[in-house]
Amino acid sequence: MKTLFFPIIRRAGLLSGAWLICAGSPVRADDTQSDAFPNFESYIKVSGQAPVITGNKDAFQNRTRQSADGGAGIEDLHYAKDLTKATTLVVDGKALTGSEDYLAKIDVTKANFGSVDFGYKRFRTFYDGVGGFFPLNSEWLPLTNQNLHIDRSKFWIEANLALPDAPVITIRYTNELRDGSKDSTIWGSTDLTGLTNTGTQVSDVRKIVPSYINMDEHHERLEASVKHTIKTTSFEVTLFGDSTNNADTRYVSLFPGEVKPLKGTSTNPLQWNNQVLEAELDAMKTKTTGFNAVTETAIGDKLTLRTGAQYSLVHSTIGGDRPLDTSTPTAAGTVPVITDTYQGLAGGTRVKDFVGNTSLEYRPIPSLSAIAAWRIEDEFISGASSFNALAASGTPATTITSTPRVDWEHIHRNTETPELDLRYTGIRNLALYGRISASNVNGMDRDTSAYNPLTATGGTLANNNDRERHDDYTVGANCLASQWLTLRAEYFSKGHKDNSAGYGVNLGDYYLLDSQYTGYKLTALATPWATLGFTTRFVSQQGKMKVTGFLPIYPADNSGNTKNYMIGETINWTPCSQCYMQLDANVVFNVINTIYPTAGITPATSTLPAFNSNQILQNSNNNYVSGSFLTGLVVDKETDLQFQVDYYRANDGDANLYPLTVPYGVEVRDVSATIGLKHKFTDRMVGEAKLGYFDSKNDTTGGFTNYHGPVAYVSVAYAL
Repeated sequence: MKTLFFPIIRRAGLLSGAWLICAGSPVRADDTQSDAFPNFESYIKVSGQAPVITGNKDAFQNRTRQSADGGAGIEDLHYAKDLTKATTLVVDGKALTGSEDYLAKIDVTKANFGSVDFGYKRFRTFYDGVGGFFPLNSEWLPLTNQNLHIDRSKFWIEANLALPDAPVITIRYTNELRDGSKDSTIWGSTDLTGLTNTGTQVSDVRKIVPSYINMDEHHERLEASVKHTIKTTSFEVTLFGDSTNNADTRYVSLFPGEVKPLKGTSTNPLQWNNQVLEAELDAMKTKTTGFNAVTETAIGDKLTLRTGAQYSLVHSTIGGDRPLDTSTPTAAGTVPVITDTYQGLAGGTRVKDFVGNTSLEYRPIPSLSAIAAWRIEDEFISGASSFNALAASGTPATTITSTPRVDWEHIHRNTETPELDLRYTGIRNLALYGRISASNVNGMDRDTSAYNPLTATGGTLANNNDRERHDDYTVGANCLASQWLTLRAEYFSKGHKDNSAGYGVNLGDYYLLDSQYTGYKLTALATPWATLGFTTRFVSQQGKMKVTGFLPIYPADNSGNTKNYMIGETINWTPCSQCYMQLDANVVFNVINTIYPTAGITPATSTLPAFNSNQILQNSNNNYVSGSFLTGLVVDKETDLQFQVDYYRANDGDANLYPLTVPYGVEVRDVSATIGLKHKFTDRMVGEAKLGYFDSKNDTTGGFTNYHGPVAYVSVAYAL
């Protein structure tokens, strides 16, 4: 231990001494110039990373976005060369294993002619399949394979023709893929909670069983544009074609490992429900064609007119099913029974969308500008679908019947949005601005519920007039209070109101959603000295939501209130040219409440006792603190040293709620520390080495996703 301890003390003494030297010793100008690291025009950077993680490696990957198995390869490649006096070649690349991060990009540009740019990129995002945790009996039901990830890739090629005094023509093709597996927030249920199955209002069932989605998504787009300027008018016209082909399957387990006895009852939780395995396939293909055009015209020195138009036609087809594999006990034993609420789903939609907008910017004086805009949109949607519903009946429920179903819907929506933007800088050291928009949506929705075409000519018809109103207001000011103090303030308000009112045979149907958000942002930037700066931020936002069912039977009721406050501080200090320091801290208070605490007591019935409903629908809290500290110094003319600490803490869990609900609140603490060294070996080669330590404690998952351990990183950049 002594052989490790004393070198650490010695290094700490060097750091302290360096700070003292920086605080009291000036640095010569020629020294600061020689300390600068070279900026390579063309280079290759090779790096490697090696974590040694103890605990849940999948949680480490999910939270840090890096592979627990490490990785190595080309972190960055940049090569630029003049092929001729007028032609340049630029190549960018990356190839990192572990994170599966790859890039190959080539750009060839010829002056006064055009360019060709093509390439391929791919990267991996990590997820984990851990589900929930129940604290009463420490029940933990993760997926067998927690190591989930999605790979996103993209190929593109773009050709650009830009001849002098001629229209600029651009053709671009992109092909994107997204495939792999990720966790889903739609969790399954279990009885394995340690609670008793009493049949009262307090259920023993909790949704903590993890689920996941297999994703297979493909997106292609081809577009061609022409851009040109004629006198005082510039315009751009783009034709595009777009297609998608998605097939995603969600896997959900309900009551895994449980089978209810054929007769009688049991005190064993494994015999309270039947296991159900659900695999829901959602498939969709779309084809979109259309165009958009924009223009900008300068009308004298004070007026600018801008216009835009877009048309798109979308055809889509849908498919899928939702098979439910239920373990059903029979006299001969447990047998699988397959039902399907959407077997052989098939259908499609057709969407036509027209959009037009225009704006006029007026600058009567240099310090005042006003922009008035108007946007209109007309959308027509029609769709239909068919499927079979497989249902089980009998005792036991093993007799399968299939019933066909069809439905359809037609929607027409018209939207008008006026906007006004004002900015004024005529007062010394003060800038004022304001924005306002009010969007009005009018529409008609006609649809029918799914019905059996063999026994009925139509389902339940619904005719609704749809109305929406969206208001957005913002006012703000930037003030240079002094040479060292800048103040910024902004107030905003956002309101949304949606309602659907029935007519005809459905007269009286009425549904309303109403929400209002208001808040303000305050920022102060202070630099009392050239080497010291403070940035202080405060954000406040509050919101209220209302919802109704069918009026006048169910009047409007408060369905939710939200409060969000964020306080942040950033301090930058450069005591001398050889060292710097940055401290950043944020405190966030966030709460969403729905019916709590107004739900009250549910009255007793002849069979059930009174029940405190407030204890189930608790507030949703997302309070947390985060902070980071970063410092760096110049060790010598060829070497820099950097040290960084990051901290995050959320304490929103409440295990005392487990008898009545699931304590979903996050309770986690993450800490990481990194020390790095950067050294210039030669004028053509620079190396870096970093050693970090990560420690995560997650009580939300009962500690099953805790991890800790060091991560080493080395890299070498070489000029080409």
